[in-house]
Amino acid sequence: MCLAVPARIIEKRADLATVEIGGITRQASLVLLPGAGIGDYVLIHAGFAISLIDRHEARETLEMLRSLLGDRGEVPMPSEPAAGREDPAEGNTGEEPAPG
Repeated sequence: MCLAVPARIIEKRADLATVEIGGITRQASLVLLPGAGIGDYVLIHAGFAISLIDRHEARETLEMLRSLLGDRGEVPMPSEPAAGREDPAEGNTGEEPAPG
């Protein structure tokens, strides 16, 4: 069985992102999702971001994983975006706002 885990992009450099879930950070390739940006939620599988998802879907998926694991382990929830950041489902492009 294959498993993709939801994570939030906290940093992006070219086709490489730093993603976060529950305070844990990892590197993930964005070669399959070049339009993904900072603040977006993505599904990570085998080191690659394979799909954009919204915050609600990320939370639902992690809650489902937690219920499947039961007492065998904890699945951390992604931390909330910093104040002022929009949810990707609400039009966030992942780009920093232009000065002005």
